[in-house]
Amino acid sequence: MSKRLYAGLLATVLLCAPLADSALAEPLPGEWTPEQRKLLQDTLSLNELQRDTERISEEQDELSEQREQLNQEVRQLETRISENRERAGTIVRTQYMQQQRPFLLSLLNARSFGELNRLYTYYRLALRHDENILLGFREDTDALQKRRDQLAANSARLEEVKRGIEEQRSRLLALQQDIDAGLLTSDDPESLNRLAEELNTYWNNVGLYEVDEYFSELAAASNNLPDYLQDSGKLKVSGLGTRYTIELTDQELNDFLRSQNSDFENFAFSFEDGLVVAEGRRDRLTLRIEGRYTLETEPQNAVLFHVDRLVFNGLELPASTRTELEQKYDLGFYPQQVAPVEVSEVKMENGQLKISLRLVL
Repeated sequence: MSKRLYAGLLATVLLCAPLADSALAEPLPGEWTPEQRKLLQDTLSLNELQRDTERISEEQDELSEQREQLNQEVRQLETRISENRERAGTIVRTQYMQQQRPFLLSLLNARSFGELNRLYTYYRLALRHDENILLGFREDTDALQKRRDQLAANSARLEEVKRGIEEQRSRLLALQQDIDAGLLTSDDPESLNRLAEELNTYWNNVGLYEVDEYFSELAAASNNLPDYLQDSGKLKVSGLGTRYTIELTDQELNDFLRSQNSDFENFAFSFEDGLVVAEGRRDRLTLRIEGRYTLETEPQNAVLFHVDRLVFNGLELPASTRTELEQKYDLGFYPQQVAPVEVSEVKMENGQLKISLRLVL
């Protein structure tokens, strides 16, 4: 079953399932009191931080397994290198100290062509055997250095992940304390707690899948954007053919997205001063994305999209959710797909995105 179908079915169930009279009377997002909004914001953040903590814990387990595997490979390589070091040293001394001269003299003293051919064949086999030993020794040495580098990178990442888990636990504890304090001081803690539970249920079973699907569809459409820019004549040439400019209005971007996927009919982008804002609505879900395009030079020249704010049903999702989606789905633009150029400047203003490029010689 696809994520979209799954989310759609769950949305139908949540919308149509019979609720208690008190649940039917729960306020809509626009009617939330500051007290309710604060608790729901903290609850949603707590939910996402718990999910991110689980993800980090899984990464820690994977890194620990990888570390053990690398340690085992390092020990095996060290043993093999130690066993072959003396043999490799003997071969090198033999080659460079000309200890093979008696064998070469025996070739010269051969009494027949058949004997010469046989001795030469033995000589070549011996050389090939020595070369294979030296090559294997060199490959093992290179492999050992590579595994040690991987082990060092693994150790550094593992320490970073451990620190991340500790930081997450501190955030989770602080958020849980805020939620508990909010419930204790509430005039109607039971209704407030029920509202928070309903929000979490909707987010975990529908919202999360819908937001993920939006980003997936945006990433898929972004892959076709370079062809659209080239085919639609958006790539302008200047400076004797060495400079290029791409100018795209937010309306043109919206038209392009809707031509790629009908789901964007109720989703719109706008370019503001240095900011990209995208807003959409479907059923009970509203989504607002605020971000920006930035010029990056490493590891390659590109225009990448960064998510600064992600608002679900009026509640802002934490940085961990934004980072997860940003890493999972690439919404960037890579100019090399259009022409042999690199980006020199990116601007967003007055409903227009302007990208300046220069020819790479």
